Amino acid sequence: MPLFQLPFKTNNVPRVTFNKYSAWRFLLCSLLIALCLPFTSEAAPSYTVSISGADSYTSLLNEHLDVVKRSKTDDISEEEVQRLVAVAPTQVRSLLATEGYFSPVVNATLDQESTPWVARLNIELGVPTKISSIEITFSGDIEQKNPRRIEQLRENWSLKNGATFRQSAWDSAKGDLLKAMLNRDYPAAAVAHSEARIDPATNTAALLVQVNSGPAFTFGELEIVGLNRYSRTMVEKLNPIKPGDRYTQEKLNELQARVQDTGYFRSAFATIEVNPEHPHNVPIKLDLTENERRRLSLGLGFSTDNGPRAQMKWTDRHFLGKDWRLESQLRADRDNRLLGGDVYLPTLDNDWRPSVGANYEYTNTAGEANDKFRTGARLISPDRRNESIVGIAFLADRQRIGNVFSNNREALIASYTYTMRRVNNLISPTRGYYASFELGVGPAGLVNKKGLVRTVGRATWLSPSYGRFQAVLRGQVGQVFGANSDTVPSDLLFRTGGDQTVRGYGYNKLGVAQDGAIVGGTVSAVVSAEVIYSVTPEWGAAVFTDAGNAADSWKGFRLAQGSGVGARWRSPIGPVNLDLAYGHETKDLRLHFSIGYGF
Repeated sequence: MPLFQLPFKTNNVPRVTFNKYSAWRFLLCSLLIALCLPFTSEAAPSYTVSISGADSYTSLLNEHLDVVKRSKTDDISEEEVQRLVAVAPTQVRSLLATEGYFSPVVNATLDQESTPWVARLNIELGVPTKISSIEITFSGDIEQKNPRRIEQLRENWSLKNGATFRQSAWDSAKGDLLKAMLNRDYPAAAVAHSEARIDPATNTAALLVQVNSGPAFTFGELEIVGLNRYSRTMVEKLNPIKPGDRYTQEKLNELQARVQDTGYFRSAFATIEVNPEHPHNVPIKLDLTENERRRLSLGLGFSTDNGPRAQMKWTDRHFLGKDWRLESQLRADRDNRLLGGDVYLPTLDNDWRPSVGANYEYTNTAGEANDKFRTGARLISPDRRNESIVGIAFLADRQRIGNVFSNNREALIASYTYTMRRVNNLISPTRGYYASFELGVGPAGLVNKKGLVRTVGRATWLSPSYGRFQAVLRGQVGQVFGANSDTVPSDLLFRTGGDQTVRGYGYNKLGVAQDGAIVGGTVSAVVSAEVIYSVTPEWGAAVFTDAGNAADSWKGFRLAQGSGVGARWRSPIGPVNLDLAYGHETKDLRLHFSIGYGF
């Protein structure tokens, strides 16, 4: 039987019938035709968001509100837009509560007559919530044994009565309180309970923090892991911690820094096991990863002062089979050559680090050529914030001006250098200052033709940021007493100019004019002022002015000035500076590139 039959018949129209197979063909063709036909659907709505009345918190809302974030997408339905507008007031109130506004009035509307649509959020902030009381209580060892510490912690609490309550400041204050305890004496401390009691009727917040200090910890013996090549004694001499000392994270950090500063180790981590059941004489675990014993380094570079340069450096961290580190290098650029090496010896019992070294150097700068030899020894103190260096050195050079021999000069000098570092980061500082003073004395006698005294003072100050602006000030002054430039080796004299002193002039191109060359003088001074504008946290623009010079006397001293603009990048290896400077004396523009701060 056919599936169905047309209900009519004529002489001219044949009878048409469909069996079950024909029916399936018919349905399939219909489906394919339907899929191929063009079709339309309602376009996804587009909309913008207008926020009024939020004042300085507008950016906070724009960053976190779903209705704002979804406005940047094109795959949204009308129903979803309406839902986002409906929930926006709840989100606004939650966000503003973190800033101390617990009773804002929020009206949200969706204008669908506009093109594009406009979601409007009208906000009345109301009265901010103020802190009315602060209660900080302590339990554990600190309560009975260290009441003075409790007073200090309460005094350092960052939130004060009357301040606007903000969730971020509340969290930060609790974190700072706990960190202060964890870093000294109480590494097992914990916040047992915290509560901010908000009273909407009075717009006040009563704060409560309960801290359990746990027991006070003390250090025990040093346990060293990962030591294979070097002696245990060498590492133990670097340890500033004695068994029975009170626990401080600062001491652990100092131990790590001392060990890594030796150059023998790729990494060093000092930790203790924080177990409240065993707080006394806790062993210090020092995990070490040794550097490779020998290393050959090759390098190519370019300096705006000295052009292209090449360097080869050889390091042996177990020199002559002892805990000695040899660092030797061969370096050459357009005008200079250097061959030398230093041997760093194990730390002494008083924690000072000794080294000896010697080098030969050829320099050709501003018409003055020098063959220089230097050898000596020095001791460096372990304190990086207050570093002292004591040294003795023999220096000799052979000076030529043009192609004419001028002087043979020698000196034996003992020196002391003190450096004070008060910056927030030694690698990439953003605020603080450096200051150093150097004193060198060379009595007349065996080597020195005349007695000499050399003094140098340097300072760099990085101001706190004022909005996006920051100031950087530098200064240096130096003088050689008792001898003249004809008898003093060039390394003890002064010249300026270049990336790190007076920009706008070539490297060491400022000094004493002599027979068409620039030579070192016995007095020198440099000052610099710079203003940096931060475009982003990593990048900034700078304007600066430098002034300085060197001379044979203060009477003949004249400042040479350079000014310019520059770009700043806070890189992982330190501040990177690119400057375009104008030398007021030469009336030339120079491009300068440097890493780090001068002095």
